Amino acid sequence: MVVNPLNHPVYHLLPQRTQKKILSPISEDKLTWDCFVGLKQAKALGPVLADSLAIPREKLAGAHLVLWGWEIHTSSASKWAPLSDVLSAVEDYRDGRPEGQKTEPDVIVFTESSLLVIECKRHSRLGTCSRFKDKRCPEIDVDRRKRPYCQYWARGLNELVAFPMPVPMVLAPECDLYYQLMRNYMIGLRLAEALRLSLHLMVVKAKNSPHFVETDSEVNAFNSRVTSSLKYVISCWNDLRYANGTDLLSGYASELPPKTV
Repeated sequence: MVVNPLNHPVYHLLPQRTQKKILSPISEDKLTWDCFVGLKQAKALGPVLADSLAIPREKLAGAHLVLWGWEIHTSSASKWAPLSDVLSAVEDYRDGRPEGQKTEPDVIVFTESSLLVIECKRHSRLGTCSRFKDKRCPEIDVDRRKRPYCQYWARGLNELVAFPMPVPMVLAPECDLYYQLMRNYMIGLRLAEALRLSLHLMVVKAKNSPHFVETDSEVNAFNSRVTSSLKYVISCWNDLRYANGTDLLSGYASELPPKTV
């Protein structure tokens, strides 16, 4: 019998790498599922997130939930076409090579007026650029690169941030440090423009978790390096765990102590 830790059909639609991560006892994705699907089932998704963002609750009234690219329904899931279209426009090279199934951004919440893109973290730090780490950055490692250019810089990143595109011999490009924030920022803006929605951005991580200080510092630093007024908000799992008096994350009590009055 195939194990389905989510008790939902979306599990079998996810890439095998994501399924394996969900099975881990320290799974970030399972925590994400338990929190956001729990809020949706409790009909508290919009109100709780609006309060965390400090925006009027009506902005997130009737909220829809997208996890790993799939819109989550009660007993089914459907590929969320707007995200697929934007990811293809921003990231695909269209050179005939396979692109793979993309599962980020982690969480998207949308209503008739608003769009919220969320990056969720449990024990890990924010992600950096794997191509730079592997010494295959298209802009720096010209002799080792697999693609002739970085798709983000080629498709408008320079208009969104105040740091420069890397060149050969650069040792610590800012686009590596801020990769995950930068990517969600760019994807979020494209989605909001396509859907004509007001955009909000969030990172969720517990204050007492490993690497919170570094995450907080990186988010604030990135916010200071973007060219628009749109900024990330940092929220904690404790801000999102309660719905109608129920603790949705009681199973994580050892790492997420309840709020004290």
